[in-house]
Formats: sequence, structure tokens, C-alpha cells
Amino acid sequence: MTDQASTAEPSPGTSKPNRNPMRIPVLIGALLLGAGTIGLACRYHRPDPPVEAPAPGMTVGSNSVKLTQDAPQWAVIKVAPAEAAEPHWTDPVPGRIVFDEGRASRLGTPLAGRVTNIAVDRGQRVKSGAPLYTIASPSLADMRTDREKAIVERNTAKLNLDRTQALVDAQSLPGKELVASKQQLAEAELAVQLSEQKLASLRVSGAGEAAFTVTAPRDGVVVEKNLSVGQEVDTTSGTVMAIADLSFVWVVADLFEGDVGSLTAGAKAKVSVGDTELEGVIDQVSAVVDPERHTVPVRVKLANPEGVLRPNAYAQIRFFDPTKAMVALPAEAVMSDGAKSYVYIQDKDKAFIHRDVTVGSPSGGKVPVLAGLKPQDPVVVQGAILLDNQIQLDN
Repeated sequence: MTDQASTAEPSPGTSKPNRNPMRIPVLIGALLLGAGTIGLACRYHRPDPPVEAPAPGMTVGSNSVKLTQDAPQWAVIKVAPAEAAEPHWTDPVPGRIVFDEGRASRLGTPLAGRVTNIAVDRGQRVKSGAPLYTIASPSLADMRTDREKAIVERNTAKLNLDRTQALVDAQSLPGKELVASKQQLAEAELAVQLSEQKLASLRVSGAGEAAFTVTAPRDGVVVEKNLSVGQEVDTTSGTVMAIADLSFVWVVADLFEGDVGSLTAGAKAKVSVGDTELEGVIDQVSAVVDPERHTVPVRVKLANPEGVLRPNAYAQIRFFDPTKAMVALPAEAVMSDGAKSYVYIQDKDKAFIHRDVTVGSPSGGKVPVLAGLKPQDPVVVQGAILLDNQIQLDN
């Protein structure tokens, strides 16, 4: 039998009973939990990372390191007295062979025109007066025309003078007419001389009325050739060909400023080309830095009677450094921070101390020390990088 009371609909005006009586407590609990979580987050501080302790047996200062007697680092660190240094040959540096500019002639064109013929190639030997290249130039034709006009005007002035002289002698003309005729002839002769001097100043040989040929001004080798048939050239074209005497050449090394050291003109040098070693002297240490290479050119002059040293070839150069350094150390003993060089020495308390030094150019695995050390100073000659790294880490 159905319970009528339980199934009866609520009467109008009455509210529905709450179907989820637990919802409000749950919301309150969630709010309290969230507030607690935020509070904990605000009070949370991430712990500082642990400070890395120095390696066992090592005490590190701002510029020093001290080891205990049983420190494992002794296995890789070696201390030795600094050795006295002597004048030495530097390590080989790359060089390049170039022709002696003082024994070279650079050629251009005295007149604008078009190249019609080239008689030589680069590397070819030529004799003085040999034809090099021919240029067709309207300007040359104009200059020759001017000379011919000047010659015609001179001849006319001379005939006029002869006629005037005869008339003056016959007293048909006053003497002042003779003075004017002589002046005209003098001016005409001067115009001829000027036109001939212009043509002679070109220092070329004729190749037709409107063309000229440039000839070799000296015996030598064509070391530069910067023109081709059909090329238009003028007085602003610069060097189009160069002839050089290669009986002497230069060998140039490009050194960084710090590697020049005390090298000066007159110092001895050894140049190796293939299996051949030649002795020479420094001809010049440049007083300025090369703007393109940002290096200091050091030039050695060498005799080349057989012509075996060819321009643009590579060579190796060693320089004799006469500066006597205080001491010489193995290369691994010298540290650098890019601006200064330094070493580690051992003091009376057995601590390794950072010391700045001034060094020269290395040679044979040795670095000459010019200042900062004296012979017999105890220097770390092996394992200095380990000490340096530890100071870097701890500071």
C-alpha cells in the first residue's frame, strides 16, 4: 500500500527541501585549505645553494693557494727554480716574399686611351726598352697635330723674316718691321720646342699616328699586370704594370705588437724556403701598424742572384732576439688573463702566490721573462693551471 504522505506534492507557497545539505561545509573547508596553502607559500624560502668547498687539502685565498703535505694535488704540481735566460732565436713565424719597391718601376699611362696590345705576361723577364703594351689614344693624335702646326707656323715665320729682311735691306720697309718678324719667328720656334717636349715626356715609342707603345724602363721581371686588351685607361688608372729587379727581395713577417719585443733594424734573421735556409738581417721594423692586417710588418732583405726567391711565395722566419731576459720558463708555467701575464711562485710558508710578470716572445717551448722574476725563484712549472682554476672558482 503506497504511502500517500510521501508521494504527495508540496502545496503551493512552500519551498523545496535542500537536496545537497553537505555542499556548504565542503566549500568552507576548501576555502580554509586554500588560505592555508597561500600562507605557507608566503612563508616559504628556498634554501641557498650549498657553498662548494675547496678540494681536500687545499686552502684558497684571493690570489694564493696553500696545500697540506698530504694533498693529492702534489701529484700534478711541480716546483722548480727559475733558470737564467740567454739571448735566443725566436720560434719560426710565417713570412711572404715581396719585391723590393726601391728596385721596381710602376707604369701607368700618360694619356687616356684603349689598350690594343699587350706584349708581355706576369713573371716574364724583359730588357730595358722592350715593348710592354700599346694604347690607342686620340689625345696623342691631337698632340702630334699640334706639333705639325707649330712646325708649319715656324717655317712661315722664317720665310716672313727672310722677306722682311730683304725689304729692309732695300730700304722698302722700316727697320721696326724686322724686329716684329724676328719676334714672330722666336715665338713659333718656342711653340715647336714645347710640342716636341710634350711628346718626348711621354717616354713611349710610336705605334701609328694615334697610338703609342709603353716600353720597359729597366731590366727586370714583370711582377704586376693589371690590364687587358680592350680596357679603357687614363692617367687616374694607377699602376697597370710593374717591372722589378729581383736580384734582391724582401721577406716580410706580420707580427702582433706584443711579439715584436726588442727587434730592431740590423738584427740577424734566418729565412727558410722549402729545405733551404738563408741568413739575412732585419731591414725595417715598421713604426706603424698595418691598417688591414692590424700587425707590425718586419722586413728582411735578402740577396737573390739566382732568382730562386719568387715574389708572393711563403717562407718561415726566425729572428735573433738579443735582449737578455731575467729568466726562461716552460710555456705551461706562464698564465695570462688577456691583459697581463703571471706565474705562481712558492713562498717561505709553502703557499703558491700569484705574481705578475713581463714576458717576451716564446722560443722552443720556453718563455723569456723580462721582469717580475729572478733566477732561482721557486716557480710552479707544472700544474699552474690547476691552481689558477681553483682561485677562479673560489673568487
